[in-house]
Amino acid sequence: MTPMQPFQLDTRTLTPAYTAAKKRELPARVKAILSIKLLASLATMFLSVVVLLAWSDPADRPIGMSQEMAHRIATMASAASALSLLELFGVAGTWSFKRWGVYILTGFSMLNFVVRMHSGDAFGACLTIATTLVTGAVVASRWQDFE
Repeated sequence: MTPMQPFQLDTRTLTPAYTAAKKRELPARVKAILSIKLLASLATMFLSVVVLLAWSDPADRPIGMSQEMAHRIATMASAASALSLLELFGVAGTWSFKRWGVYILTGFSMLNFVVRMHSGDAFGACLTIATTLVTGAVVASRWQDFE
């Protein structure tokens, strides 16, 4: 037995509770998709504000646009902004390995899909579903890591 120096730690006596926890990290493809979802949500909120500010005055609306049409577009823009903000919470939760983040991300992505299809943006709606499915497939394989 070798003598120990002061403040020297014998690693053989450590219990598993004191050993360093295994670092959890999302795969690169999930990080990329969550980053795309983050950017898409921020872009949706920005463009919704631009639309609301651009068409708030009746004089600034395109010729032939009725009050009802402007109201419908404003309602869709507001709904898309709210859903995108809630989707951002889901992205943050998923990034930090929380199960509630996955549930929020999935739920509001589906709701965002419905709003986009209703407003006529089929490409954006399909892109929303595709990224959610890829994220869900990868997260399902690592579900035990989520709290």
